[in-house]
Amino acid sequence: MKIVIGLIACLISSMSFGQIALGMPEYNVVYRGYDNKFEIGAGEDSRFVVLESTQAEVFRGDSCFYVRPNGPEKTITITMKNLKENKVLRTYEYRVLNLPVPSVYVGSALEGTTVVTLDQAEVRVGYEENAVLQSAGFDVISYEVTSVSIANPLPAITGSKITPEVMEALTKAKAANKGNQITFNLVVQAKGKDGLIRKRTAAFIY
Repeated sequence: MKIVIGLIACLISSMSFGQIALGMPEYNVVYRGYDNKFEIGAGEDSRFVVLESTQAEVFRGDSCFYVRPNGPEKTITITMKNLKENKVLRTYEYRVLNLPVPSVYVGSALEGTTVVTLDQAEVRVGYEENAVLQSAGFDVISYEVTSVSIANPLPAITGSKITPEVMEALTKAKAANKGNQITFNLVVQAKGKDGLIRKRTAAFIY
């Protein structure tokens, strides 16, 4: 009887590992230089599951794994292993893409929209609130404001804060336009976690 029970227990354990599911990024795509999140659903058995790849950095979070491809490969292979049985459960292949083009914001205003206030505003580069890649993280290195409504060209600004000089120039330009709205462009340089520096030009209304 004990032998039968033992066999049943082994079978259930084997089936449980066989049913382990990997929560995959959409469209079978991972992003280069980005911590792509992989969730494993297998109850307590997930303690014995690891992900491995020779083409990417893989590290474990509290309840998930993160996979960060840094090389030039166009595809990577990820292996799911059961450490308890030293067994490969499954292999997955993903396309590797660069991060998509991020948006530019002034305060909460998205490029192409109206900036309500410049007071204490900052230039931000990133993705919209409902985007999958919210945590991609871009650091603004510098920005430059240009507009046909500004009398004297403004120098490039280091950092992300809207300076008093920029606020004054745009306020004067709007006043000279009889209080009507003006348009201006931001030429922004921002560095992502993937190490790439991106240059974006975005239009705003003020």
